[in-house]
Amino acid sequence: MLTDKKKAAQILLENDDFLILCHANPDGDTLGCGYGLCGILQKMGKRAKVLCADPVVSRMQYLKDSVVQQEFDEKTIVSVDVADTKLLGSLEELYADRILLAIDHHESRKEFAQYTFVDPDAAAACELIYEIALEMGAELDGRIASCLYTGIATDTGCFKFTNTTSRTHRIAGELMAYDFPHGEINYQLFDLKSKGRIELEQRILRDIEFAGDDRIAIVWLTLDIVNEFSDRVDTEDFNGLASLPRQIEGVVLGVTVKQKGENLFKVSMRSTEPINAAEVCGVFGGGGHARAAGCTIEGNLQFVRAKLLPVLEKAVEQI
Repeated sequence: MLTDKKKAAQILLENDDFLILCHANPDGDTLGCGYGLCGILQKMGKRAKVLCADPVVSRMQYLKDSVVQQEFDEKTIVSVDVADTKLLGSLEELYADRILLAIDHHESRKEFAQYTFVDPDAAAACELIYEIALEMGAELDGRIASCLYTGIATDTGCFKFTNTTSRTHRIAGELMAYDFPHGEINYQLFDLKSKGRIELEQRILRDIEFAGDDRIAIVWLTLDIVNEFSDRVDTEDFNGLASLPRQIEGVVLGVTVKQKGENLFKVSMRSTEPINAAEVCGVFGGGGHARAAGCTIEGNLQFVRAKLLPVLEKAVEQI
């Protein structure tokens, strides 16, 4: 059932013993939502904890450290920034049919919770957590603010993406009134790169593929490359490559294809108007946002390339 922030706040106020689910392969928004909401609930005297199928990368460890790691039997399941239960990874089987409240901002999503508060106009799901907190009359602090700011900053590319709105800046500004090192956070998330990350970028840029009159750029992260660099970079370094091909002048559709198994590939797309990345990924059963979306394709490398390229070329032919 679709609901609004007032009902979402009421659900949180009337329940306790919360388990907050983040999506697998977590980014700053799902983790910022999870630990931000956990901090809010704990500060209100409730029991809350966060669960994700995959570990938190080192540069975002401060999010996990912002809350008390409580142990209890969960009664109320909430998902944050999760558009589909399959995105829960290994947690899907255990929790998919037990979610009371889903808080999300993806324009393409599946309904799975008893109650869903979704706002596709929000640049980040953390914007919604902030608005729910205000509706609850919750008291924030620097730790909570740092979590919510992280989600907003990462989902807007440090306020550079076109999903950034005046609402985004207003909320970020209000969060910055609390005491947390937002400058250091921005440096860690957007500027700091390990030697391994630089070497990884050098490796993939050498073999970047162009198509559609050079308006499409594709990065192929094969298992050979992933295995070569797995001990030198972390998961977030691989994830951070998604925006790299779109940085090339003239490219309107940037695609990063990461091989996850012998016959499984994860595709991440970044686009400029009028190309809707979610619609392009929807051809393969995926989705997301207009400017950033993803999907998975099964098959070997040659099969995936043969399936993907015509769809990408068709998308750019229409502009």
